[in-house]
Amino acid sequence: MIRRNRTPLILLTVAAVAVTACGGGGDDEAAPSTPPPTEVATTTTTTSTTSPPTLPPPSTPAPATTTIAPDILRMPLTGEPIASESEIPNRPAMAVKIDNSGAARPQSGLNEADIVIEEIINGNITRFAAVFHSQGVDPVGPVRSGRYPDILLLEAFNRPLFVWSGGNAGVTYYIERSQLIDLSFLKTPGYYRRAGREAPTNLYTSTEAMWNRTPVDSGVPPVVLPYLRPGDVLTGDPATVIDVTLDGVKARWEYNAEDGLYYRWQNGDEHLTENSGQVSTKNVVVMAANYVQSPIDANTPDAQMLGSAPVYIFTGGTVRVGIWLRFESTDRYQFFDNLDDLNELRIQPGRTFIEIPRAIEGTVSWS
Repeated sequence: MIRRNRTPLILLTVAAVAVTACGGGGDDEAAPSTPPPTEVATTTTTTSTTSPPTLPPPSTPAPATTTIAPDILRMPLTGEPIASESEIPNRPAMAVKIDNSGAARPQSGLNEADIVIEEIINGNITRFAAVFHSQGVDPVGPVRSGRYPDILLLEAFNRPLFVWSGGNAGVTYYIERSQLIDLSFLKTPGYYRRAGREAPTNLYTSTEAMWNRTPVDSGVPPVVLPYLRPGDVLTGDPATVIDVTLDGVKARWEYNAEDGLYYRWQNGDEHLTENSGQVSTKNVVVMAANYVQSPIDANTPDAQMLGSAPVYIFTGGTVRVGIWLRFESTDRYQFFDNLDDLNELRIQPGRTFIEIPRAIEGTVSWS
């Protein structure tokens, strides 16, 4: 008999690092207009179209000084050990926004991405940012619109290519001024509509087509996740079944000890891909986040991805509970046991799936 372990979410509201960032979604493929939304107030859903909303700067303490032992040479986004830098593909990371509505499944590319990030975009739908570097895929999609929190999540990848279908004027305004390299469907060749699917879930491309649009001054991504170092011993409590609630989306991951992978179910069904079977990953990292109503789009909740909140790290059939901590959007992802000791929690090398549920009790459990 499996003993169900339901650990309450550790609500770490750290006032010094809490951030209320502007964000928002938008209709897919909306033509980007020059005037962005304006007069954004956090207590109303009214916007206008003459000047951009003001993004309040985060109030954060100075980062703690820590000593980190030298690491081995790794593939940047999987952490796989390599012998020479020549093994690292000379290209930027590429983040593709992929739909997760019922009409969009099965998707293509989720098992080929090095890192996949899932965020809530309304009460019943989530969306993926599939980040590629070590390998590509053809086709990839269906490609959909972006959100403001994508900037906070993806600028850590060193000016990644951002592959998306477009968005409303507010989101477009901030994407164009971010460190993401904007490869919107609205202005970039290489996208196409697939037969057999209805719009808007029929927009596809390939990673090769988008990498062919790489600016000459682009660089490779850094290592953005903390991986186990040589001699590290994996510790943690047993956890082979993970349940994550992302509003109306119920995700379940089950660990297979034979291949060391977690396999994904969604709302009770196997989550299948078009080209590589059931969605799987080496690591599942659950980064709880506060969501606030977007001042750009009243129908969109924005994940607050700077500051600190609980994290649940599942790797090798184990779980460790701690906090994630980020001060700037360009910071790598860091996970610690607590804010006092700052002992870093590391994952195994391999593909990683990052879930971002609300930071409320009951959104994550395991057994």
